[in-house]
Amino acid sequence: MTHTDAHPTTTGPARSRHGADHTIAVLASALAGLTWLGWRALGSDLAVRSGQDTHQVGLVSALVTAAVVSVAGLGLLRFLERRQPRALRTWTAIAGAVWLVSLLGPLGAADLGSGLALVSLHLVVGAVVLIGARWTRQRGVA
Repeated sequence: MTHTDAHPTTTGPARSRHGADHTIAVLASALAGLTWLGWRALGSDLAVRSGQDTHQVGLVSALVTAAVVSVAGLGLLRFLERRQPRALRTWTAIAGAVWLVSLLGPLGAADLGSGLALVSLHLVVGAVVLIGARWTRQRGVA
């Protein structure tokens, strides 16, 4: 009688992909944090308007948002990879569109300096996730 493990361990490409995706998410968050710190060092308050109120965008918000967006985007890529032969192409189109739409968010910035800072955060996180995911998949890392 042979025994099959009901919960096989993940090895090979799936495990590699998981590790690469975590690295991309951590890198996106770290670079978002460094970008936020750089703007603060330059004296920029990262603030957005919400109705009559103005809300500060803090370091924790920047880090958590970058992590959540990265994990969600890379999760979508893994989902598509299990279901489509051209998953990377489909995901790139979706991710690129989401990235462009995300640039509308900084329009609610309290001032020009905040707007530039917020745009740079969006650009950094989007570039790391999009380029990182494509690079790892095309190089066979994932």
